[in-house]
Amino acid sequence: MAATSPCRTRSPVEVWHDTTDAWRSDPDRSGRGLAWLTASERVRYGRFVHDDDRWMFLVGRVMARALVGRALGCAPTAWRWREGPHGRPEIDEPGVTWRFNVAHSAGLVACALSDGHDVGVDVEDLERRGISPGFAQRYLSPGEVADVDAQPAGVRQERLLTYWTLKEAYLKARGLGVSVPLSDIEFTLETSGPRIGFLRTLAGTATDWQFHLTRPTPRHLMAVALQGTNHVSAGLTFSVDGKQTAGLLFP
Repeated sequence: MAATSPCRTRSPVEVWHDTTDAWRSDPDRSGRGLAWLTASERVRYGRFVHDDDRWMFLVGRVMARALVGRALGCAPTAWRWREGPHGRPEIDEPGVTWRFNVAHSAGLVACALSDGHDVGVDVEDLERRGISPGFAQRYLSPGEVADVDAQPAGVRQERLLTYWTLKEAYLKARGLGVSVPLSDIEFTLETSGPRIGFLRTLAGTATDWQFHLTRPTPRHLMAVALQGTNHVSAGLTFSVDGKQTAGLLFP
């Protein structure tokens, strides 16, 4: 891995997001992005049945390669990508302290990057359809279910997906997948930010996590989970629009 000058983020975590729209309409950009994929990634790219999934995969890979490469001070294609047992992306290079995570939904792609702290990001489509009637009882804690039920009818799905997105971001940061009972993870939505707690089988699990919620588009909800609670004063850095992302990827 040929290094140049590594980059330091301005806060404990940096989160970038972009939509797939500009990539679909720009053959030059998409062609250059495809050139960054490894042989196995190109095979995976070609196997997607739906165009939306194919584009989100491409943008996610290219965005992560650019951001990690910038952080490490190397070319985007010079570092090795590996996936943990539950699919958490990792940097397969010795002595690297950087962590990153990728998420996508309904045409929006996000990548979170942190040095020395586990980080997770999840994106959810607030217009999502097909949520089963028993979804809340299966995946939310009793306190979360009560909070969802207390909301006006037009707000309940957004509140339910808020809890779901926070849990997904936490699980992705820890590399756990859905291997733990999600109803034993309980979030409290406070004015200072979401706070995590654990019930029953997960009682005693460390709660030293910081969470941030944002709406990158009117349709999307994004949650970020960052290990450690000593980052609150520094805040979270949220960059950028699609034009700036393109400038980072292909200067």
